[in-house]
Amino acid sequence: MKKFLYFAATALLLASCTEDFKDWAEPQSNPQGDVITFGNGSVDPVGTIDFAVETGERVKVCDITAPSTSDTAYQAQYTLYLNDQAFVMGVDGTIASQELKDYVIALYGKAPEPRVFTGVVEWVMTNGKTASAIKSEPFELTVILEPIAKPDLWYLVGSCIGDGSWGNDPANVGTALIPMYTEAEDFTVLTYVGYFPAGQGFKLIHQPGNWDEQWGMKDGELVKNDGGSSNIEVPADGYYMVTYNMGNETLTVEPYDGIVGVYSMMGMPGGYQDWNPGGTLMNPMSTVVENHDWMAVLTFEENTELKFAADGGWTVNWGGPTFPVGVGVQNGANIPVEAGSYRIVFNDIMGKYYFISM
Repeated sequence: MKKFLYFAATALLLASCTEDFKDWAEPQSNPQGDVITFGNGSVDPVGTIDFAVETGERVKVCDITAPSTSDTAYQAQYTLYLNDQAFVMGVDGTIASQELKDYVIALYGKAPEPRVFTGVVEWVMTNGKTASAIKSEPFELTVILEPIAKPDLWYLVGSCIGDGSWGNDPANVGTALIPMYTEAEDFTVLTYVGYFPAGQGFKLIHQPGNWDEQWGMKDGELVKNDGGSSNIEVPADGYYMVTYNMGNETLTVEPYDGIVGVYSMMGMPGGYQDWNPGGTLMNPMSTVVENHDWMAVLTFEENTELKFAADGGWTVNWGGPTFPVGVGVQNGANIPVEAGSYRIVFNDIMGKYYFISM
Protein backbone atom coordinates (compact mmCIF):
# COMPACT_ATOMS: atom_id res chain seq x y z
CA MET A 1 0.00 0.00 0.00
CA LYS A 2 1.39 3.40 -0.96
CA LYS A 3 2.24 5.83 1.82
CA PHE A 4 1.77 9.48 0.81
CA LEU A 5 3.87 12.46 1.80
CA TYR A 6 3.14 15.49 3.89
CA PHE A 7 5.04 18.73 4.49
CA ALA A 8 7.24 18.73 7.61
CA ALA A 9 8.81 22.16 6.98
CA THR A 10 8.76 24.77 4.23
CA ALA A 11 11.48 27.04 2.80
CA LEU A 12 14.06 26.50 5.57
CA LEU A 13 17.03 28.82 5.03
CA LEU A 14 20.34 26.94 4.84
CA ALA A 15 23.29 28.60 6.56
CA SER A 16 26.91 28.51 5.38
CA CYS A 17 30.12 30.39 6.02
CA THR A 18 31.67 29.76 2.57
CA GLU A 19 32.08 32.53 0.01
CA ASP A 20 30.59 30.29 -2.70
CA PHE A 21 27.36 29.97 -0.74
CA LYS A 22 27.15 33.76 -0.30
CA ASP A 23 27.32 34.10 -4.11
CA TRP A 24 24.36 31.69 -4.45
CA ALA A 25 22.41 33.82 -1.97
CA GLU A 26 22.56 37.03 -4.07
CA PRO A 27 19.01 38.42 -4.41
CA GLN A 28 18.99 38.28 -8.23
CA SER A 29 19.39 34.46 -8.19
CA ASN A 30 16.02 33.97 -6.48
CA PRO A 31 14.13 37.21 -5.89
CA GLN A 32 12.35 37.65 -2.59
CA GLY A 33 8.69 36.72 -2.79
CA ASP A 34 9.05 33.68 -5.05
CA VAL A 35 6.91 30.79 -3.80
CA ILE A 36 8.02 27.26 -4.68
CA THR A 37 5.37 24.55 -4.66
CA PHE A 38 5.78 20.77 -4.46
CA GLY A 39 3.28 18.13 -5.49
CA ASN A 40 2.66 15.01 -3.43
CA GLY A 41 4.84 11.95 -3.85
CA SER A 42 4.56 8.50 -2.34
CA VAL A 43 6.47 5.43 -1.20
CA ASP A 44 5.42 1.82 -1.75
CA PRO A 45 7.14 -0.31 0.96
CA VAL A 46 8.44 -3.81 0.16
CA GLY A 47 7.14 -5.06 3.52
CA THR A 48 9.83 -7.69 4.29
CA ILE A 49 13.57 -7.84 3.66
CA ASP A 50 14.92 -11.38 3.99
CA PHE A 51 18.72 -11.45 3.81
CA ALA A 52 18.65 -15.18 3.09
CA VAL A 53 17.38 -14.04 -0.33
CA GLU A 54 18.78 -10.51 -0.64
CA THR A 55 22.53 -10.83 -1.26
CA GLY A 56 23.47 -7.52 -2.91
CA GLU A 57 25.39 -4.60 -1.43
CA ARG A 58 22.18 -2.55 -1.46
CA VAL A 59 18.66 -3.61 -0.61
CA LYS A 60 15.34 -2.07 -1.68
CA VAL A 61 13.11 -0.73 1.08
CA CYS A 62 10.45 0.86 -1.10
CA ASP A 63 9.57 2.21 -4.53
CA ILE A 64 9.57 6.00 -4.62
CA THR A 65 7.39 8.42 -6.52
CA ALA A 66 9.23 11.67 -5.98
CA PRO A 67 7.29 14.87 -5.25
CA SER A 68 7.02 17.19 -8.24
CA THR A 69 8.40 20.72 -8.07
CA SER A 70 7.56 24.00 -9.75
CA ASP A 71 11.27 24.89 -9.82
CA THR A 72 13.55 22.37 -11.51
CA ALA A 73 16.54 23.79 -9.62
CA TYR A 74 15.33 21.82 -6.60
CA GLN A 75 16.71 18.32 -6.14
CA ALA A 76 15.61 15.67 -3.67
CA GLN A 77 17.82 14.09 -1.01
CA TYR A 78 16.40 10.93 0.56
CA THR A 79 16.72 9.54 4.09
CA LEU A 80 15.10 6.47 5.64
CA TYR A 81 14.34 6.53 9.37
CA LEU A 82 13.84 3.21 11.16
CA ASN A 83 12.85 3.80 14.78
CA ASP A 84 14.64 7.18 14.42
CA GLN A 85 17.86 5.61 13.07
CA ALA A 86 18.84 7.42 9.83
CA PHE A 87 19.98 5.66 6.64
CA VAL A 88 21.01 7.43 3.43
CA MET A 89 18.61 6.28 0.71
CA GLY A 90 19.11 6.32 -3.05
CA VAL A 91 16.57 7.56 -5.57
CA ASP A 92 15.77 3.90 -6.27
CA GLY A 93 14.58 3.34 -2.68
CA THR A 94 17.64 1.32 -1.60
CA ILE A 95 19.99 1.54 1.36
CA ALA A 96 23.31 -0.15 2.14
CA SER A 97 22.69 -3.78 3.13
CA GLN A 98 25.52 -3.98 5.66
CA GLU A 99 24.38 -0.82 7.48
CA LEU A 100 20.92 -2.33 7.94
CA LYS A 101 22.37 -5.68 9.10
CA ASP A 102 24.68 -3.95 11.60
CA TYR A 103 21.73 -1.98 13.01
CA VAL A 104 19.60 -5.13 13.49
CA ILE A 105 22.52 -7.05 15.05
CA ALA A 106 23.25 -4.19 17.47
CA LEU A 107 19.64 -4.32 18.68
CA TYR A 108 18.84 -8.03 18.62
CA GLY A 109 21.93 -10.12 17.89
CA LYS A 110 22.42 -12.45 14.91
CA ALA A 111 19.47 -14.82 15.21
CA PRO A 112 17.55 -14.96 11.88
CA GLU A 113 14.23 -14.00 13.46
CA PRO A 114 11.74 -11.47 11.98
CA ARG A 115 12.35 -7.97 13.41
CA VAL A 116 9.67 -5.34 12.83
CA PHE A 117 10.52 -1.64 12.52
CA THR A 118 8.54 1.53 11.89
CA GLY A 119 9.89 3.31 8.82
CA VAL A 120 9.54 6.85 7.49
CA VAL A 121 11.06 8.25 4.29
CA GLU A 122 12.10 11.90 4.31
CA TRP A 123 12.70 14.03 1.22
CA VAL A 124 14.68 17.25 1.56
CA MET A 125 13.96 19.35 -1.55
CA THR A 126 16.80 21.85 -1.91
CA ASN A 127 18.34 24.20 -4.45
CA GLY A 128 21.42 24.87 -2.31
CA LYS A 129 19.90 27.95 -0.70
CA THR A 130 16.51 26.99 0.61
CA ALA A 131 15.01 23.62 1.47
CA SER A 132 11.72 21.98 2.33
CA ALA A 133 11.47 18.72 4.27
CA ILE A 134 8.71 16.29 3.30
CA LYS A 135 8.00 13.01 5.08
CA SER A 136 6.00 9.93 4.21
CA GLU A 137 3.42 8.39 6.45
CA PRO A 138 4.88 5.69 8.78
CA PHE A 139 5.02 2.13 7.48
CA GLU A 140 6.17 -1.24 8.82
CA LEU A 141 9.34 -2.94 7.62
CA THR A 142 10.24 -6.51 8.66
CA VAL A 143 13.93 -7.50 8.49
CA ILE A 144 15.19 -11.09 8.72
CA LEU A 145 18.94 -11.70 8.96
CA GLU A 146 20.43 -14.54 6.97
CA PRO A 147 21.37 -17.73 8.87
CA ILE A 148 25.04 -17.84 9.81
CA ALA A 149 26.67 -19.79 6.98
CA LYS A 150 29.65 -20.95 9.03
CA PRO A 151 30.69 -20.62 12.67
CA ASP A 152 31.55 -17.08 13.68
CA LEU A 153 34.20 -18.01 16.20
CA TRP A 154 35.09 -16.36 19.47
CA TYR A 155 38.21 -17.27 21.46
CA LEU A 156 39.17 -17.61 25.11
CA VAL A 157 42.43 -16.00 26.22
CA GLY A 158 43.87 -15.56 29.71
CA SER A 159 46.18 -16.72 32.45
CA CYS A 160 44.26 -20.03 32.75
CA ILE A 161 43.80 -20.55 28.99
CA GLY A 162 46.18 -22.33 26.64
CA ASP A 163 49.74 -21.40 27.51
CA GLY A 164 48.56 -18.63 29.86
CA SER A 165 50.43 -15.90 27.99
CA TRP A 166 47.49 -13.67 26.99
CA GLY A 167 49.06 -13.78 23.52
CA ASN A 168 46.32 -12.21 21.41
CA ASP A 169 47.69 -12.80 17.92
CA PRO A 170 46.37 -14.85 14.96
CA ALA A 171 49.49 -17.03 15.12
CA ASN A 172 48.59 -18.01 18.70
CA VAL A 173 45.33 -19.83 17.87
CA GLY A 174 45.77 -23.20 19.53
CA THR A 175 48.38 -22.02 22.03
CA ALA A 176 47.31 -18.81 23.80
CA LEU A 177 43.90 -18.64 22.11
CA ILE A 178 41.38 -21.48 22.39
CA PRO A 179 38.33 -21.33 20.09
CA MET A 180 34.82 -21.90 21.33
CA TYR A 181 32.72 -24.61 19.68
CA THR A 182 29.39 -24.75 17.90
CA GLU A 183 27.11 -27.43 16.44
CA ALA A 184 26.07 -28.23 12.89
CA GLU A 185 22.43 -27.35 13.61
CA ASP A 186 22.90 -23.94 15.25
CA PHE A 187 25.80 -21.57 14.61
CA THR A 188 24.41 -18.82 16.85
CA VAL A 189 25.39 -20.57 20.11
CA LEU A 190 29.05 -21.10 21.05
CA THR A 191 30.11 -23.24 24.00
CA TYR A 192 33.29 -24.26 25.79
CA VAL A 193 33.92 -26.62 28.71
CA GLY A 194 37.24 -26.80 30.54
CA TYR A 195 39.00 -26.66 33.88
CA PHE A 196 39.19 -23.20 35.46
CA PRO A 197 41.11 -22.40 38.66
CA ALA A 198 39.77 -19.67 40.93
CA GLY A 199 41.66 -16.37 40.94
CA GLN A 200 42.93 -16.67 37.37
CA GLY A 201 41.25 -14.47 34.79
CA PHE A 202 40.26 -14.80 31.17
CA LYS A 203 38.30 -12.95 28.50
CA LEU A 204 36.53 -13.71 25.24
CA ILE A 205 37.67 -11.98 22.04
CA HIS A 206 36.22 -12.07 18.55
CA GLN A 207 39.15 -11.36 16.22
CA PRO A 208 42.64 -12.60 17.12
CA GLY A 209 44.95 -9.60 17.25
CA ASN A 210 42.14 -7.20 18.14
CA TRP A 211 40.74 -6.28 21.56
CA ASP A 212 37.85 -4.12 20.30
CA GLU A 213 35.23 -6.89 20.55
CA GLN A 214 35.49 -8.67 23.87
CA TRP A 215 33.60 -9.99 26.88
CA GLY A 216 34.80 -9.20 30.39
CA MET A 217 33.39 -8.62 33.86
CA LYS A 218 32.35 -5.40 35.59
CA ASP A 219 30.73 -5.04 39.02
CA GLY A 220 30.11 -8.78 39.07
CA GLU A 221 28.31 -8.77 35.70
CA LEU A 222 29.47 -10.16 32.35
CA VAL A 223 29.68 -7.25 29.90
CA LYS A 224 30.49 -6.86 26.20
CA ASN A 225 32.75 -4.18 24.71
CA ASP A 226 33.03 -2.22 27.96
CA GLY A 227 36.39 -0.48 28.08
CA GLY A 228 36.37 -0.58 31.87
CA SER A 229 35.75 -4.31 32.22
CA SER A 230 38.12 -6.57 34.12
CA ASN A 231 38.91 -10.25 33.61
CA ILE A 232 36.31 -12.98 34.08
CA GLU A 233 37.00 -15.21 37.10
CA VAL A 234 35.25 -18.27 38.54
CA PRO A 235 34.45 -18.48 42.28
CA ALA A 236 36.06 -21.92 42.87
CA ASP A 237 38.33 -24.40 41.11
CA GLY A 238 36.47 -26.75 38.81
CA TYR A 239 34.94 -27.48 35.42
CA TYR A 240 32.80 -24.76 33.90
CA MET A 241 30.73 -24.33 30.75
CA VAL A 242 31.01 -20.98 28.97
CA THR A 243 28.02 -20.32 26.69
CA TYR A 244 27.77 -17.36 24.34
CA ASN A 245 24.40 -16.97 22.60
CA MET A 246 24.97 -14.59 19.70
CA GLY A 247 21.26 -14.70 18.92
CA ASN A 248 20.31 -12.75 22.03
CA GLU A 249 23.77 -11.49 23.07
CA THR A 250 24.02 -13.30 26.41
CA LEU A 251 27.07 -14.91 28.03
CA THR A 252 26.96 -17.36 30.94
CA VAL A 253 29.68 -19.13 32.93
CA GLU A 254 28.23 -22.04 34.93
CA PRO A 255 29.63 -25.09 36.77
CA TYR A 256 29.76 -28.26 34.65
CA ASP A 257 28.82 -31.52 36.38
CA GLY A 258 29.18 -33.99 33.50
CA ILE A 259 31.63 -36.89 33.33
CA VAL A 260 35.19 -35.80 32.50
CA GLY A 261 38.08 -37.99 31.35
CA VAL A 262 41.73 -36.95 31.30
CA TYR A 263 43.86 -38.21 28.41
CA SER A 264 47.57 -38.17 27.70
CA MET A 265 47.29 -38.13 23.90
CA MET A 266 44.71 -37.73 21.14
CA GLY A 267 44.96 -39.33 17.70
CA MET A 268 42.98 -38.97 14.48
CA PRO A 269 42.81 -42.45 12.97
CA GLY A 270 41.24 -42.62 9.53
CA GLY A 271 41.27 -44.00 6.05
CA TYR A 272 44.06 -41.62 5.08
CA GLN A 273 46.51 -43.39 7.49
CA ASP A 274 45.13 -46.95 7.73
CA TRP A 275 43.07 -46.30 10.87
CA ASN A 276 46.01 -46.26 13.28
CA PRO A 277 44.70 -44.86 16.64
CA GLY A 278 48.23 -44.15 17.85
CA GLY A 279 49.21 -42.18 14.76
CA THR A 280 48.57 -38.63 13.58
CA LEU A 281 48.60 -37.15 17.07
CA MET A 282 47.06 -33.80 17.95
CA ASN A 283 48.76 -31.15 20.09
CA PRO A 284 47.33 -30.34 23.54
CA MET A 285 46.28 -26.68 23.66
CA SER A 286 46.34 -26.18 27.44
CA THR A 287 49.69 -26.30 29.23
CA VAL A 288 48.92 -24.30 32.39
CA VAL A 289 45.82 -26.24 33.48
CA GLU A 290 44.39 -29.70 32.88
CA ASN A 291 44.09 -30.08 29.10
CA HIS A 292 40.89 -30.97 27.27
CA ASP A 293 41.47 -29.21 23.94
CA TRP A 294 43.48 -30.56 21.03
CA MET A 295 44.61 -29.15 17.69
CA ALA A 296 46.25 -30.37 14.49
CA VAL A 297 47.00 -28.79 11.11
CA LEU A 298 46.60 -31.28 8.26
CA THR A 299 46.14 -31.44 4.51
CA PHE A 300 43.98 -34.22 3.06
CA GLU A 301 44.75 -34.89 -0.61
CA GLU A 302 41.40 -36.63 -1.15
CA ASN A 303 38.11 -37.20 0.64
CA THR A 304 38.41 -39.53 3.60
CA GLU A 305 36.90 -40.54 6.95
CA LEU A 306 38.32 -40.37 10.45
CA LYS A 307 37.63 -40.38 14.20
CA PHE A 308 39.22 -39.00 17.33
CA ALA A 309 40.78 -41.65 19.62
CA ALA A 310 42.32 -41.22 23.08
CA ASP A 311 45.56 -42.65 24.49
CA GLY A 312 46.60 -44.60 21.40
CA GLY A 313 43.71 -47.09 21.38
CA TRP A 314 40.06 -47.57 20.48
CA THR A 315 38.65 -47.87 24.02
CA VAL A 316 37.65 -44.20 24.03
CA ASN A 317 36.84 -42.73 20.62
CA TRP A 318 34.55 -40.12 19.14
CA GLY A 319 32.77 -40.10 15.78
CA GLY A 320 30.02 -38.07 14.18
CA PRO A 321 28.16 -37.82 10.87
CA THR A 322 28.67 -34.10 10.12
CA PHE A 323 31.48 -32.01 8.62
CA PRO A 324 33.14 -29.52 9.09
CA VAL A 325 31.56 -29.08 12.54
CA GLY A 326 29.83 -31.54 14.78
CA VAL A 327 29.56 -33.39 18.06
CA GLY A 328 31.43 -36.68 18.34
CA VAL A 329 30.08 -39.49 20.52
CA GLN A 330 31.55 -42.78 21.77
CA ASN A 331 31.77 -45.27 18.89
CA GLY A 332 29.98 -42.79 16.64
CA ALA A 333 29.93 -42.76 12.86
CA ASN A 334 33.06 -42.04 10.86
CA ILE A 335 33.45 -38.31 10.28
CA PRO A 336 33.34 -37.59 6.50
CA VAL A 337 36.22 -35.26 5.64
CA GLU A 338 36.52 -33.36 2.36
CA ALA A 339 39.89 -32.92 0.68
CA GLY A 340 41.65 -29.72 1.76
CA SER A 341 43.86 -28.08 4.37
CA TYR A 342 42.44 -27.55 7.86
CA ARG A 343 43.18 -26.40 11.38
CA ILE A 344 41.35 -29.08 13.36
CA VAL A 345 40.20 -28.40 16.94
CA PHE A 346 38.56 -30.88 19.31
CA ASN A 347 37.25 -30.70 22.90
CA ASP A 348 37.24 -34.10 24.62
CA ILE A 349 34.66 -33.15 27.28
CA MET A 350 31.96 -32.00 24.88
CA GLY A 351 33.12 -34.13 21.95
CA LYS A 352 32.80 -31.08 19.72
CA TYR A 353 35.07 -30.60 16.72
CA TYR A 354 35.65 -28.08 13.94
CA PHE A 355 37.69 -28.41 10.74
CA ILE A 356 38.64 -24.78 9.99
CA SER A 357 39.62 -24.24 6.34
CA MET A 358 43.05 -22.71 5.81
